[in-house]
Amino acid sequence: MNWFVLSCVTALTQAVKDTFLKRSLNAMDAAMGMLGYCLAASACLWLAVAAGPPVTLRPGYWWLLLLGGVLGGVTYWLYGLALKAGDLSLTLPMLAFTPLFLLVTSPLTVGEFPEPGGLCGIALVVGGAYVLNLRERRHGLLGPIRALVTNAGSRLMLAVAVIWSIGANIDKLGLAESSPLFWGASVYTATTLALAVGMARRWPAPPGRFFRVTWPLAVAGLLEAVGIVCQMQALPLTQVSYVIAVKRLSIVFGVLLGAAVFREPDLRHRLPGALLMVAGVFFIAVFG
Repeated sequence: MNWFVLSCVTALTQAVKDTFLKRSLNAMDAAMGMLGYCLAASACLWLAVAAGPPVTLRPGYWWLLLLGGVLGGVTYWLYGLALKAGDLSLTLPMLAFTPLFLLVTSPLTVGEFPEPGGLCGIALVVGGAYVLNLRERRHGLLGPIRALVTNAGSRLMLAVAVIWSIGANIDKLGLAESSPLFWGASVYTATTLALAVGMARRWPAPPGRFFRVTWPLAVAGLLEAVGIVCQMQALPLTQVSYVIAVKRLSIVFGVLLGAAVFREPDLRHRLPGALLMVAGVFFIAVFG
């Protein structure tokens, strides 16, 4: 299947997944909620692996898995905190900065650099993030930029974008050492273990509650598994930055779902910024 179609499916599942996650996290500890979510995603991914052909692991697999698990644990902890702290329509757009950070991390890790058309598309995606906070222009030209760091949810999700710009390249290296499905399942399992280790000293209840997975978290895990399978299949077909940029279509879906499900305000400012990101995404697909 075409990498662009695979990436679009990933984007849609990500947005719906985030809606289920935010609703779940409103009623529980962020780290515990993300742990249950990653546990559900791991289980679904291993079922997909079991239905596939045997996998041969190459020598670099274990070191990459260790690194991917540690990064994943930190990332999803921050991700949960960001969703709990802010609106979907303000936090999810911060992930649009991942392609910008990939301009630094991809050349250093996998030797990739986008074509000029891809660079223009990435610039449009990042510019859209600025437009999302355009009402902050009343505080000056840099007002929208300052809003990115003064809003707690946006600030946390921006940190996620930085880490994911590294993690996306680790994923591409890792699936080359195993297979797309096997890598997706194993890295989510490693992420779950990393979250468990990080929470070991702060369990608020007996360990039995630690593994409680509510149905919204289970649905979010299933949607994540579908999205990850599509993403891992897309990564070998094109450059990492292009896959991640198209995946950020989830921002548009997230803005709309935030307004429809959670009644988040200011859609007239946030939607144009999201649509500018869509323009950047299609620019990448056509000219990248």
